[in-house]
This record gives sequence, C-alpha cells and structure tokens, in this order.
Amino acid sequence: MSSGGTDVGRTTVSIVCNGNTNIQVRRDGKLRCFMSSIQEYHVADFHGLYDVMETFRKPRVWLFRGQSDVSWQLLPNVGRPPYLGVSDRAVFESWKRRALEHIAVRSAMTDWDWLALAQHHGLATRLLDWTSNPLAAPYFAVEDQRNTDAAVYACRFRRVVDARHDHPMEFQDVGLFRPGAVAARITRQSGQFSINGNPSLSLESQSGDAFDLCRIVIDVSYRDRLKRELSFYGVDRATLFPDLDGLSAFVNWTIEAKEFFFVPAG
Repeated sequence: MSSGGTDVGRTTVSIVCNGNTNIQVRRDGKLRCFMSSIQEYHVADFHGLYDVMETFRKPRVWLFRGQSDVSWQLLPNVGRPPYLGVSDRAVFESWKRRALEHIAVRSAMTDWDWLALAQHHGLATRLLDWTSNPLAAPYFAVEDQRNTDAAVYACRFRRVVDARHDHPMEFQDVGLFRPGAVAARITRQSGQFSINGNPSLSLESQSGDAFDLCRIVIDVSYRDRLKRELSFYGVDRATLFPDLDGLSAFVNWTIEAKEFFFVPAG
C-alpha cells in the first residue's frame, strides 16, 4: 500500500491495484480511481508497436519483458506458491551441486551466472527475465494462445549488480544483472535479469527510486497477427531458441499457422 496526498477538506489513501490503478478513499467515503506512475500504452497493430518502441530507443538503457496475460504481476517464481516460504538459497545450492555433471566449463562462473543458468533452465528463482531486444519481448508476450490482452513491460534500472562483491541471496535491493555467455539461448535472446531483494513483492508494487517502468498492452485481437509479423522479421522460436527443440517447435508452428518457410509437397 502506498499513501496518497492530502487534498483540502479530505484525506486520501492510495492502494495500488494490479500495478497501474490507485483507489483513493476520501473522507466523505467516496472512492476515486486514477492511473499510477506506470505509464501505459495500448497497441493493436505493428505501426503502433513500432511507434511506442521508438520512445525507448534513446538512451539505449531500456529493457523489455513480455507477459502472456496483462493481469500477471512482475513477480519472481520464488515469490509465488508453492515456492513462497521455501529457502531458495538451499534449493539453489542443491540444484548447483547436481547441475555440475551437465556443465563443461564452470571455473569462471559466479553464483550470479549459476543463478541465471538455473533460471533459464526452469528453476524457480528470485530473478526475472528481460531482454534488450524490443521485438523479442513482444514475441514472448504472444507466443502462447490466450484469450486475453498481453503485456510488454519496459524498464530502466538504476542499479547494476556487481557480481564480484554482491551475492544474489544477500542482495536487498532491486537491481539488474548482466550475465556472461553461459547459455546460447540467453545470448540469442539478448537476455538480462532483474533481481528482487524481497521476491514476495512484485516489481510494480515497489518504489520507483530504483527503476522506471512502463507497460505496453497488446490487444487480444492482435496477438495471432503479431506473432506472424514477428516471424516475418526473423523473431520466432527457431531464432530465439537456437537448438533442435526450438527448430522443431518453429516448424510445427509454421504448419499449424500455414506460415510455411518451405513449399509443402502436394
């Protein structure tokens, strides 16, 4: 909860709802809703998406995250049930011991690199995935079929993690971590990660002193067409996941969507 200002003749209390709406409770008992400091854009075609993304082009410090459902919070997995309350440090150390057999080069990896690798391979962590590629985030937002608006968040973080001194489980702020090339997928996706010192708090519910945050809402009617347009521009499962799994998923989608990259026989 965040407190609002005081107007003449009434006292107001602001409650953040879904990260973008505040409710003022006035002294006379009436409610008034208004938008919070998260700037929001709505797009329903590629020209609109391009125009919005251009606003984040300079300076090139903005990162992007796509979410398939506009109602989802910016909350790390360890801040959600059933992981909430479980020691993610103990889980991470256990995962790291067992992951050693799968990692060829590991001598130069910091705990931050290990945590980024764990996040990338599906372990619940206190990290959130971001990308510096303004077209990769929209792809992740609309990749799955859903009957709801999607969202792309744009964020400018003011603190960058120093992996030489900070430990990921002791970091108490909101910050940005730029991983090394620990996985081809992370590199191909231009991946970076934010970390929440308190993973039970969503990013949008916290103070804006550590970051600037905007939200781009993609209309549900535009989801399928946007995925096709992004594929035309070379942003798809095969390019973002440079392995046989990614290629197979992409080929399957081209058949299902009739967006062939080859001429089918017959």
